[in-house]
Amino acid sequence: MRYERLNNIIQLATLLQVRRGGLTLDDVMREFNVSRRTAERLRDVVEAAFGPLMTLDAEDRRVHWRLDSRNLGGLIRVSDEELANLATAAASLDRSGLAEQAASLQALADKLKAKARSGSPQDAGAGTEELLRAEGLAMRPGPRQQLEDGLLSTVREAIRRRRVLTFDYAARGPGAPNKRRRVRPYGVLYGNRALLVAPTERHDDVLLWRLSSVRGAKVTDAAFMPDAGFDLTAFAKRAFGVFQERPFNVTLRFTPNAAPDAAAFLFHPDQQVERHDDGSLRVRFRAGGALEMCWHLCTWGEEVAIERPDRLRKQMTDLCAALAAHHAR
Repeated sequence: MRYERLNNIIQLATLLQVRRGGLTLDDVMREFNVSRRTAERLRDVVEAAFGPLMTLDAEDRRVHWRLDSRNLGGLIRVSDEELANLATAAASLDRSGLAEQAASLQALADKLKAKARSGSPQDAGAGTEELLRAEGLAMRPGPRQQLEDGLLSTVREAIRRRRVLTFDYAARGPGAPNKRRRVRPYGVLYGNRALLVAPTERHDDVLLWRLSSVRGAKVTDAAFMPDAGFDLTAFAKRAFGVFQERPFNVTLRFTPNAAPDAAAFLFHPDQQVERHDDGSLRVRFRAGGALEMCWHLCTWGEEVAIERPDRLRKQMTDLCAALAAHHAR
């Protein structure tokens, strides 16, 4: 058996065990870039080697397979590169002010490193440490959020148990009083800031709350049922950044000079990109957050033109002019 095929079998067994919703044959075909017949063979070999596969009920009415086996532990190897990536991700989270998540991720890296330890303690993780010494995080100017200790754990408990969350919310502006809030937490969005996505206890409008402004959060005994039609991923896609407003169609055109950089840039998860014979690039997407778009597009200068909508083009022109006037002072 070729090494590549053996590696695919172990990788498929791992995926079948860690994916709670299981895998369909289409998932296997896509994951390993193989034909349906080859996907069936891989599935059958995994079942023969590691035990019977379970079938799960799913809304898409397709067969989902899942593996529940204790025979994989000795076959899964954690590489130095993977451990280094975990440590780098933990450092990045800490730099962003998400210390609680950073500590949790670093603890996971340490556990995996200990589990991967072989005969000689001197060799365990040596490659990881060497990689980390050769890599670093560039300092990025900007606000650093400070979250209360244990806040994310409290928020996650409320989300998991579907319990109303209560907290003091720091109002903006000098002298503005803090207000005690009661919300139904749906999820958390991470970007430049961590934001709690939650309607209040009495109203259905989904609001965004800055976690850096949350104090004294507590999980209550009051249960709630989330809106069955709410989808956090779809909600996040409505905005260019985090500011939520009614989405609108946007068309941007980048000059041939800026096209290579723009082609490598993700403006929106559902964007459509067109390359033109003159070397220019057109990007289309639908989102809200006009002001955040303008702030970003100003950094492209004359290399980008807003083809639609007209109001966004005027708003960016006004913003760029104001910025130029400010710097000229």
